[in-house]
Amino acid sequence: MKLTPKQKRFADLYIKSGNATQSYIDAGYKATKRPVAEANVRKLLGNNSVKFYIGMAQKDKEQIASKNEVLKFLTRVLRERRN
Repeated sequence: MKLTPKQKRFADLYIKSGNATQSYIDAGYKATKRPVAEANVRKLLGNNSVKFYIGMAQKDKEQIASKNEVLKFLTRVLRERRN
């Protein structure tokens, strides 16, 4: 399953923001009105390749610690050592 560059850009933006319609517009898709963009987003999110890519990225996101999680952990460990 291959994504077009525009589909990949949409998926990456959507993963970061969670806003499908704005991600669709920011990825460079053309829509005359917002309702048109929203309808096209539903089709795009129904695309198997796009769904798979987003699903894998979200799965990875859940398994990898965020910057804040790492900083909280290190702070806790450092503070425990001082006591």
